[in-house]
Amino acid sequence: MALMATRTKVLLHRVVKNGGAFGKVGAMRSSSTAVVESRPVGLGVLGLKDYEDYRRSLYGEITHKALLVDAAGTLLVPSQPMAQIYRTIGEKYGVKYSEDEILNRYRRAYGQPWGRSRLRYVNDARPFWQYIVSNSTGCSDSQYFEELYNYYSTNKAWHLCDPDAENVFKALRKAGVKLGVVSNFDTRLRPLMRSLNCDHWFDAVAVSAEVEAEKPNPTIFLKACDLLGVKPEDAVHVGDDRRNDVWGARDAGCDAWLWGSEVHSFREVAQRIGVQV
Repeated sequence: MALMATRTKVLLHRVVKNGGAFGKVGAMRSSSTAVVESRPVGLGVLGLKDYEDYRRSLYGEITHKALLVDAAGTLLVPSQPMAQIYRTIGEKYGVKYSEDEILNRYRRAYGQPWGRSRLRYVNDARPFWQYIVSNSTGCSDSQYFEELYNYYSTNKAWHLCDPDAENVFKALRKAGVKLGVVSNFDTRLRPLMRSLNCDHWFDAVAVSAEVEAEKPNPTIFLKACDLLGVKPEDAVHVGDDRRNDVWGARDAGCDAWLWGSEVHSFREVAQRIGVQV
């Protein structure tokens, strides 16, 4: 969980320093490190304003009936750099690696195929995270792992990326736009969202550990749309990973915007949908 992953070039430095839920760092978005202008499918040579005008001609002033949001790296971000946390907690368990060494080892471990199942996050994902932690730090102490794992289950480890999010989401819901979370995460996500007091902002949450499909698999996006009662073409997904969030959502038939590149705040997201906050 703590997995965050490397984001777009604009946010790459910040994410690499901060890590993710269990350090979703290096994994987080190697696919996003080279930022190339990305636009919704079908744009062709049309500009962004042309595309927005096109959608309004079809759907009216509000261009989407639902907004889907990625969790780690978009809605939520780690409060401290992952490698720093691994190192600080690990000192009393004999971890000797520097933060740079931990980060590099983490990336290598996260980049390896996970052979135990087709999914990284199965239920609470403990086996996967045990593998990541031991390979990142060289420490297989079960007490160390549990302390790290539990830390990343709390609101001490995370904070909301956009302090204006609550006001924006209220305005969107008031305008009739349904809200959902689509996240590659284990079963800690729901209690984590409750601890951050943001779970009630959303009409549905599609977690990969529950849906048994991980982004960019279109299945998880289709499940979110089904939970919200909307067609994929009526939804837009916002996330910080080009491959998992943008390409995955578009493969499911949704619109998609890249967080940190095409949109930089939820207020901007709302404005593009046609809702003024």
